[in-house]
Amino acid sequence: MKKCVYIIIILVIFLKTPYNLLNTIIYSAAIVPLAIMLGNLTSNISEYIGDKKGGLLAAAVGNIPELTMGLWSIQYGLIPMVKASLIGSIISNMLLVLGVSIFAGGIKYKEQKFNKIVARTNFSMLLLAVSTIIIIASLKQYNEAIPENIVASISVKVAIVLVIVYVLGLIFSLHTHSNLFLVSEQTSENKQVSSKKQFKNIIELIIVAVILYFISEKLVYNIKETVEAYGLSQEFLGIILIPLLGNIGENVAAIVCAVKNKVNLSLEIAIGSSIQISLFVTPLLIMFACLVGVQMTLIFTTFQIIMALISIIMAYIVFQDGKTYWLEGAILIAIYLVITLAYYYVV
Repeated sequence: MKKCVYIIIILVIFLKTPYNLLNTIIYSAAIVPLAIMLGNLTSNISEYIGDKKGGLLAAAVGNIPELTMGLWSIQYGLIPMVKASLIGSIISNMLLVLGVSIFAGGIKYKEQKFNKIVARTNFSMLLLAVSTIIIIASLKQYNEAIPENIVASISVKVAIVLVIVYVLGLIFSLHTHSNLFLVSEQTSENKQVSSKKQFKNIIELIIVAVILYFISEKLVYNIKETVEAYGLSQEFLGIILIPLLGNIGENVAAIVCAVKNKVNLSLEIAIGSSIQISLFVTPLLIMFACLVGVQMTLIFTTFQIIMALISIIMAYIVFQDGKTYWLEGAILIAIYLVITLAYYYVV
């Protein structure tokens, strides 16, 4: 099965036909199996390194497609789509992924419990990121005369601060206070996994990531041509299409974990992904844009900020008591659908 997927993907990479809508669909479809393979590989590794590290790894690897598409989008000048996709990822993770996970797990289990400390710490970091975006947006609203290059310079400096906070968060959860995040001990059987199998998973993971990088370039180029040919909204594509394509692997992994009653791991994947998007991927793209001479700031539209804030607050309300039920999942899904409909008509 994996060999067939690799062959198909390699053929797609070397596809030399001129731009057309069919190519856009082909490259979009090619992202899906690769993202799912990333999710499966990280899920295999997660079984042996624990929920916290496993969730962190799954989130990091799961964001590779989005990061690569973001890098190429900046080079092709699709800044509105990049910024919309970053907000879209947070909205998708907080509402759609967690909603489906809770709903699916709640159907099988009457009540699912998780570590409240993990949820509280993660949401604190998310609120920090959103607060930063609000502050920068307020700065521009307060003084509209500030030149764009000054705002871009401020954004780069703030991006550095966010990356530092992200690193501090990793040190806190994985080193100095790792005992707070310890949910369950790994079984001796899991710990005795052969190093050969681990090495194989890591090698496959690297290969898939490299293939993803090249396919992302072709997909972004075709999206650019599609936007110009059909007059589509970059923001709508960024809010809906890019997060769904880029995060499908970790989305599936989070839902499967919830169905298996591994809610802590499901939370780590979904919320951890949002934290990485807001505190690592976004700052990284801001700094990359500065290096290649493209102006990209942390100023998002008021509508985008409100949607992201609502997503985080609603998810926090659901997870602040340490247990979930299927109805709470249905509520999160409903809010995501409302936001999607609203965004369709707004842009």
